[in-house]
Amino acid sequence: MNNKDINALVEGRLPDDKKAEVVKWLLKNPKQQQRYHVLKARHVAKLLKEGERKNVLGPKRKFADWYKYVGYAACVLLMAALAFTLISPNKQLEERSSQIILASTSIGENKTITLSDGTKVTLNANTTFSYPEKFSEESRDVSLQGEAFFDVAHNPEKPFKVATGNGMNIQVLGTVFNVKSYPEDQNVETTLVSGKVKVVEEQNQKTVVLAPSQRATYVKDADKLIVDNVQTKKFTAWREGKFIYDETPIRQVISDLKRKYKVDISVESPGIMDYKYTGEFDNLGIEQILDLFEVSSPILYKMHNNQITLFMKQ
Repeated sequence: MNNKDINALVEGRLPDDKKAEVVKWLLKNPKQQQRYHVLKARHVAKLLKEGERKNVLGPKRKFADWYKYVGYAACVLLMAALAFTLISPNKQLEERSSQIILASTSIGENKTITLSDGTKVTLNANTTFSYPEKFSEESRDVSLQGEAFFDVAHNPEKPFKVATGNGMNIQVLGTVFNVKSYPEDQNVETTLVSGKVKVVEEQNQKTVVLAPSQRATYVKDADKLIVDNVQTKKFTAWREGKFIYDETPIRQVISDLKRKYKVDISVESPGIMDYKYTGEFDNLGIEQILDLFEVSSPILYKMHNNQITLFMKQ
């Protein structure tokens, strides 16, 4: 695809067959999606200015038409701003642009979406998910930033593909699995509950096929893909409001808590970051979790409003 194709899509000048081709390409390229939304916002802003000029220099236009342009421009500008900043964690969005739907969750929010083929996708907190209103005849392509649980409708003629933009892509025919792919995390994880999943590491195109109860972890800094056997319940419990940790790096625990609760967590003692935590939180409030930290680990805390400081016991 080139700039002319994207600009033509923005301005609504593409024929239907070419439009479908460009939209499919955008689905596979999250960065280009952001660029498209920015261009779309600029285009609508230009139309808005032209409409204002005609309203001043020419005959009076109907107020209803003007209000429609303002509403549409506001919607697209909001979508562009969110897409450009990888979606603010304090906002939520479900906007349609052409045939692409963008859905997101805010901090502490979960959301379940049913796709056109019957696939059910549950989004964890602070997640952005992009998918077509209707899938193409060849494949089912979606993109994810954050965490989601997929229950994919079986269709051997049309593979289901998840692009993370974080070094890992997933392809299935019909299965149940969890993907955790937050940009700020050190790892990207795919955990298979049932069926079969093919995981592709983007950098070197290394491919692994997972069996049920296996997890593929892509370590970003080391650029390597690791497969291990796991208890899947630990990685899907978030759908029930639970956290289950087993020798989990405290860095990951802190990231999970910040996405679940509207808090800022800082670490006063550097040694905390080397600690690995084991424990289970079942629909607890943040203060209850911190109290459990103090009982079950060498970690203490101080809390003022939504600011939490962690430090080690002396």
